Amino acid sequence: MPEYELPVPKRIGILMNPLSGRVRRRLQPLRASIATLPGVMLHEASEPADITRALLQWQGTSPELVVVIGGDGTLQAVLTALLQTSSTPLPALLVIAGGTTNMSAADLGTRAKPEAVLKALRAWLEGQGAAPRQVERAAIKVEGNETSGPQYGMFFGTGAILSGVRYFHQHVRPTGVRGALGPALAFIRMLLSLLRSKPHPLLPATPASLRTDTHDWSSSWLLVLASTLDNLLIGCRPYWGTEAAPMHFTAVEHQPRRLIRVLPFLLCGRGKSVAHERDGYISRNLSTLSLEGSSHFLLDGEQFEATCPIRLSTTAPLRFLTY
Repeated sequence: MPEYELPVPKRIGILMNPLSGRVRRRLQPLRASIATLPGVMLHEASEPADITRALLQWQGTSPELVVVIGGDGTLQAVLTALLQTSSTPLPALLVIAGGTTNMSAADLGTRAKPEAVLKALRAWLEGQGAAPRQVERAAIKVEGNETSGPQYGMFFGTGAILSGVRYFHQHVRPTGVRGALGPALAFIRMLLSLLRSKPHPLLPATPASLRTDTHDWSSSWLLVLASTLDNLLIGCRPYWGTEAAPMHFTAVEHQPRRLIRVLPFLLCGRGKSVAHERDGYISRNLSTLSLEGSSHFLLDGEQFEATCPIRLSTTAPLRFLTY
């Protein structure tokens, strides 16, 4: 993005999810930090409908900056609310990592603790600190439910990815494991199941047809994922497409060949040298993707039901600010 002096916003809205992992443990100190910020509007909400109502209340004031304090699911709900309801260019978004999983915030560049980011934001607003960095990134538009309308987020997945998240909620989260350790443990558990190369409930076969503008694949899939993020959980980068398009896409057939050899290369983005389509591995950079056959999907950690064929496309680049 071109370098230029970032103007200090005069109208700022803060959306904080009080039930997000980090926020819940630091709620009162965070409220105190927000109270020191000049001229901000604060809404606390955790359910998507409440988040939408909060953002609709701001439309009359047209905030120049929206600060999101929560995890991946909170950002997903905010993006959906903004992109479903706004007919004007979106404000800049400052994402503060306040959730159990903060994959989007980390990839965009925000790794500091919430209080540290709020302190840096206050210094900038008061003319005593540096401006945040700016990052442009598209979001994914997912159309697959005729009742709820399109959803927007940064990471889409189905198959074993969906099973892994369900495993986390059913078996890891109830143990009280905090922070990103829980999702990481569920991810590792899924990897161990993959390495055993035997049938496992975490590794279901998902029959589906995948279509792009130039290709058509029909098979039973181990996983299908798409993302506009460069790096995912624990830094893995499971795609190796070279096309100039904003959405990374990877699909792996159920029981692909040479999985034990290919898996380490696949996870670190070096799959091009060993993961071949003839063996069941596909990766492209795309702008659109259609998927028919899957009844559920994951978007930024949130589970959704598909009532019609799923279509993925990308938005225009959104402007994110990071500390």
